[in-house]
Amino acid sequence: MLESTRFSVLASTFSPHRDRFLPSPQGPPPTPVQLIETAAAIAELSGIELIHPAHVTFENLAEIRAALEAHGLDCASVAASISSRWEYQGGSLTADDPAARRRAIETVKTGMDLAAALGAGRINLWLGRDGFDYAFQVDYDQGWGRIVEALREICAYRPEIRIGIEYKPCEPRKRLLVSTAAKAVALKRDVGAPNLGVLLDTGHALVAQENLAESVAFLARHEALVHVHFNDNYRVADDDLIVGTVNFLETMEMLYWLERVGYEGWLSFDPHTALEDPVRAVEEGCKFVRGLIHTLERIGRAEIERAIATRQVTEMMALVNRELFGPS
Repeated sequence: MLESTRFSVLASTFSPHRDRFLPSPQGPPPTPVQLIETAAAIAELSGIELIHPAHVTFENLAEIRAALEAHGLDCASVAASISSRWEYQGGSLTADDPAARRRAIETVKTGMDLAAALGAGRINLWLGRDGFDYAFQVDYDQGWGRIVEALREICAYRPEIRIGIEYKPCEPRKRLLVSTAAKAVALKRDVGAPNLGVLLDTGHALVAQENLAESVAFLARHEALVHVHFNDNYRVADDDLIVGTVNFLETMEMLYWLERVGYEGWLSFDPHTALEDPVRAVEEGCKFVRGLIHTLERIGRAEIERAIATRQVTEMMALVNRELFGPS
């Protein structure tokens, strides 16, 4: 099943990235159409994720749609950004200012409209400002309640559009309210809307000290897995490294479980490279993931399940070693 899975990329992957100790690069950033053109040059990609309002609005919708059609790309998802404006510094869906909460809700609704217009069928929603930095800083119950109330309205607005909550333990706030797979599922339960689910970003899950495959299995059990982002890190910070460069075996196990639970969505890449060429990063990431899928297929599900049943990781290592390095 994963053999036929389509790959996409987050458009901002191709924008310049620097660390916080270096000044921003000089010169204008690439236009949304240029980002689409760059993605289209990567043979493995058939989709791109666009951010509203950074990349797509109703003002440039016709231009974006024309560019996607001209380059043979689908819009995999629209990310509704409510974490990158100063007015949301202290919260977006949890803001104390009702007007700020209303603007955030309307931004997400517009993102849903754009997703529908582009045939995406889903949006990404990261609540990066809805959290806290210190003890005694926020009313936790009030904050969670505001998120639930806002999402009930958002989900009811377009029930045909799926919403993937992109959980993350921290950043930019030191602690986020929707911080783990389990809390994202709890949020889905509290909202009670069938179109609300979870976006599993591998980097966020790693920083949350989760096992990637276990998170897949858990989210699938609760019918919550909407979308997947691939990147990597050392479990200390959300480094957005190239997929598989750090956590090789866990990424492989995650792909096995995506196949096992019948995941049929996109596999999307979002490395943020400071030194490496982002195009090469995505190209090699696609090849790496495709190679792991082929390796798993050659081993076969029955053999993998047999290895798991032994509870001895050496049995799985032997299968991987045989496929990657040949008979000893």
